[in-house]
Amino acid sequence: MCNERNEDSLDVEASELLHGIVKRSILDRGSLEEALSAHLASKLSWDAAPFERWHAILLKSFTSGMSHCGKAIRNLMRDDLIAIKERDPACPSSSHAFLYFKGFHAIQAYRAANWLWSKGQRSLASALQSRISEVFGMDIHPAAQLGSGIMIDHGTGVVIGETARVGNGCTLLHGVTLGGNGKQQGDRHPKLGCNVLVGAGASILGNVKIGDGSKTGASAVVLNDIPDFATAVGCPAKIIGRAKEDNPAVVLDHSCKYVQLFIQRIRSLCPYRHLSPSKPRHHAKEKFENSGVEE
Repeated sequence: MCNERNEDSLDVEASELLHGIVKRSILDRGSLEEALSAHLASKLSWDAAPFERWHAILLKSFTSGMSHCGKAIRNLMRDDLIAIKERDPACPSSSHAFLYFKGFHAIQAYRAANWLWSKGQRSLASALQSRISEVFGMDIHPAAQLGSGIMIDHGTGVVIGETARVGNGCTLLHGVTLGGNGKQQGDRHPKLGCNVLVGAGASILGNVKIGDGSKTGASAVVLNDIPDFATAVGCPAKIIGRAKEDNPAVVLDHSCKYVQLFIQRIRSLCPYRHLSPSKPRHHAKEKFENSGVEE
């Protein structure tokens, strides 16, 4: 009986707590822009930069701000919410993503920083970038260019450099780095096409082009261009086949099923384990190179 009472009490407390969160973040606000501004301001504020100031800046960016591509930020945030609801099996509703998904939160705060950067408010944009990194664990440079319908799942550890571009409809997992490959200045970061899927922990380094509809496997290190609809895995990344799906960023097939088939074919052509000392490895390599299999 005591256990049942404790459970009932916990249910009531949980219900009251959640009602307070939803009421303050959504029900008391007149629009999505106002709600998101208040929700993010409550997370980003601290003593030196209180809620009211962040709320005013975010609200202005969400209601009147434009992205680098000329699309209103208010429309981009809706595209991002739709993308999460459609792609993430752990997302029961758009309001759930709005309230709890820090990948969504960080992207929208970045969009405000990007608008500030474009308006010449670079110090304020950098301050917002720094705070986003502290609160959400994601570092997106304000000058980076992100399209619409972007999903960054989980988000922790994502780094997107200053001259990086992410096309419409892309999906990035946690731990993804779109970084440079040295100390050079100028255009030095990756350019992702549309509908690209980048697996967890992957690093794409340098001013390389990642084609539309391509897939990069988890923990891959990409140093060269990836063609449209290609699948690349490994360190350094190698192209292992063509993506079967029309839109990998929506299907989210991280298994890369072509890998096993390709490895089996390589083994049939390069049976290293059957080589005797009198038959060096390069004989098997020549057999593979003359087989007509394309990397």
